[in-house]
Amino acid sequence: MSSHTVGLGAFARSLMLAVLAGSALLAGCAADPGTAPGSGSSARTPTTAANLSLVAIGDSIPNNSPSDCPGCTGFVARYAKAVQDATGKVVDVHNLSQHNGLDLPGLLAELDGFKQQLTHADVIIVGIAHNSNELASDTPCGGTRDNKELPDWSKMTRACSAASVAKYRPLYGQLFTTIAGWRHSKPTILRTINRYNDVLGAPTLDLSPGQNAVVKKFLDDWNPMLCSAAAKAGFGCADLYRAFNGPSGQRPSGDLLGADYTHPSDKGNALIGQVLTTQGFTPLA
Repeated sequence: MSSHTVGLGAFARSLMLAVLAGSALLAGCAADPGTAPGSGSSARTPTTAANLSLVAIGDSIPNNSPSDCPGCTGFVARYAKAVQDATGKVVDVHNLSQHNGLDLPGLLAELDGFKQQLTHADVIIVGIAHNSNELASDTPCGGTRDNKELPDWSKMTRACSAASVAKYRPLYGQLFTTIAGWRHSKPTILRTINRYNDVLGAPTLDLSPGQNAVVKKFLDDWNPMLCSAAAKAGFGCADLYRAFNGPSGQRPSGDLLGADYTHPSDKGNALIGQVLTTQGFTPLA
């Protein structure tokens, strides 16, 4: 978690959730994980009433931990720079995302801990697309995983995908509606991201065409649900699925992902920043 001005630059959640939510309130002096090494706090611009506040919450995808992408500039910092360029105002970044396996129910449980920051944020980025999907579950569709971390494919059915979408649709609606409501219709850039495919082409996996088709089905169901819930609350949804995996969703993410083939590489972060930027800066610019 971090707080900085643009230009500056983690699995026992059940034990740490309350601590993380509370520590987010004190995040004003940490180094930004989305900034390349060597840029110290001495270059920080003091926050003023005229500055814009960007707050990011969610899982490890927007967190840009150095352990995932050493020396990388995260997409949160990249987008903040784009907002600054578009508005001519200094953007103070508060990246409160968490590198701890956070999923949507977990974020909702601690959401009130971020109310103060989100209520005063001019730009809000929510990144919570990854860990709730059955593809990332410890017990996907109620099954188990083998020693390669592959699911029990017999459990990964269309019915399971539909049930997962039905379960999470109202939760995403609650999340986005609550955050938007805290802004009381004040001019705010509201953005979220959907889930790219980090299974297709993973070097440690050897999936058959049929298994890849199952993965695609789960994402083809998941992402429209997430983006639809976001749109109903006034959030723009950055389509990382198509940006990373092509129009058909069948292209491996490749060098857009880091060494773990889960988190974005520097190139991937740059692409995410571009996708967010193409959505514009209304209503701030």
